Amino acid sequence: MPSAVLFFRDGHKEEIKRYTIVGGTIYANSNYWNNGSWTRKVPLAELDVPATLKLNRERGTNFSLPSSPNVVVVRP
Repeated sequence: MPSAVLFFRDGHKEEIKRYTIVGGTIYANSNYWNNGSWTRKVPLAELDVPATLKLNRERGTNFSLPSSPNVVVVRP
């Protein structure tokens, strides 16, 4: 399964493989030995959401956001 791509408002992109979305935050698995953290927090407000969804759709990646505040999205 291809990685999901996050498109940020400042124009940069990041690929993530395993993540959980809770509320307004994406919790992406990180490499402790490279980044000093097992989990990276990415606020959804930092993303260009329409561009992120479009880019992932074009890549054939199943990336979706919670449909309401009480929904949690997990990608193992």
